[in-house]
Amino acid sequence: MVYYYFYMAPIILILFAIISMILIPFMNKKWIMGISSTGIFISLLLSMYVIITDNRSFYTSSDFFTISYYTYLFFMLFSFIGLFSSLSLRNVKERDVSIYYILIPFSLMAMYFAISSNNLISLFVSFEAASISTYALAGMPKEKRTLEASIKYFVIGALSSGIILLGISYYYISTDTFSIISVNGVNNFSLYILSLVLLLVGFGFKLSLFPFHNWAVDTYTGARATVSSLLSTASKIMALIIMINIFFNIQYMKTPYSSHIHFTTNGILYILFIIISILTMFYGNITALMQRDVKRMLAYSSIANAGYMAMIFSLLYYDSYKTFIPLIYLVIFIFSLAYVIMKGGSFLAMENFEAYSKSTTLDDLSGLSKRSPILAISFTVLLFSLAGIPPTLGFMGKFYLFYTLVENNFWWLALIGVINSAISVYYYFRVVMYMYWKEPRVEIKKDTLLEMVVLLMAILAVIIGILTPYIYSIMG
Repeated sequence: MVYYYFYMAPIILILFAIISMILIPFMNKKWIMGISSTGIFISLLLSMYVIITDNRSFYTSSDFFTISYYTYLFFMLFSFIGLFSSLSLRNVKERDVSIYYILIPFSLMAMYFAISSNNLISLFVSFEAASISTYALAGMPKEKRTLEASIKYFVIGALSSGIILLGISYYYISTDTFSIISVNGVNNFSLYILSLVLLLVGFGFKLSLFPFHNWAVDTYTGARATVSSLLSTASKIMALIIMINIFFNIQYMKTPYSSHIHFTTNGILYILFIIISILTMFYGNITALMQRDVKRMLAYSSIANAGYMAMIFSLLYYDSYKTFIPLIYLVIFIFSLAYVIMKGGSFLAMENFEAYSKSTTLDDLSGLSKRSPILAISFTVLLFSLAGIPPTLGFMGKFYLFYTLVENNFWWLALIGVINSAISVYYYFRVVMYMYWKEPRVEIKKDTLLEMVVLLMAILAVIIGILTPYIYSIMG
């Protein structure tokens, strides 16, 4: 029993941090930041300890939640980006501090419960709790730009929630259960297919898949850079893991005509996911080519990365798709780890410009190497990682994703991914050119702590990238 509660410690610690901040409303800014960041940091350390010592043996499941080695892998990623987002927050008004530092750990806790859910009711409640937190975060501080981003995010989020609820309703009508791991039969095949398509669309909004992506660009651009780093990484990975949990765990074995449903469902979902992933990759990368605002460019590249992630669902083509679940979690973890570090670090690099110059265009970054050499070289490494240049972590994340596709006879889909990666090289390297080959046009105030955070992200992108084959061999 004690061993079980130790595994719950990260959740308990974040909950403790939230309760502490609510019960002590008169704390100053440093205390609020300290409690929130400390709670997230301790949770991160305990999650890492569980992952290192567990050896994938721990697994406990109930009617609503499943706690396992893999859920802790992704909770570690959530805690990681949440910690760096908290530490990188700059120029926050005193009245807004408590809101930021309460909502960040609360959203992380909700994300963990969402990816641990094996029941659509608990999943939806957890998903909405995480979403509501991020709606509020996107609107802070209360400025015209951030409020516009928050409203757009909220309206599209409400629409996606409605679609998800409709999908859950049809799922229950057709299966007589809310469980995604124990389906005893399907009594209405048409409604069952419709429910899965609606769930794909609903969570596709959160993952910003094409054509459900429009909210992402305006929200990521309008929100504070630290909030954008959280939204574009942890929130998106949450949606991805939820979709994997749903579409790779649904069962049909006890249905009288199960083989027919199995084949048809896989065929429909497999085709939908491949079409959506290809369109998302091309749309995100081609549109990013035309952007001069670096933050907006990063937003469009986030859409392209969602397309890369969605390629993993092509494995639904095989009847033995459930045997791929451990491999899928491992490959997606490596890609998500790369994505969190390189995308989160890139958005955090924009915080300095946003806090002082209120703009993040290419002209604002001109000559950054002369004004802030550490920030320039760190951002360059992160951009190289995003472009997939070896030996960075971004390259290794894409390599194992494409390798998995090739190994399972989807070489043509992997080739499309490589072509899109080649397209992205241009707009990432254009930013590097402005930082090193253009003269400075805007003065910015140096922020040592923020520079160190981005530098640490860049170092991790290189070191973990070099160690990835070793990590893959141990975890695989």
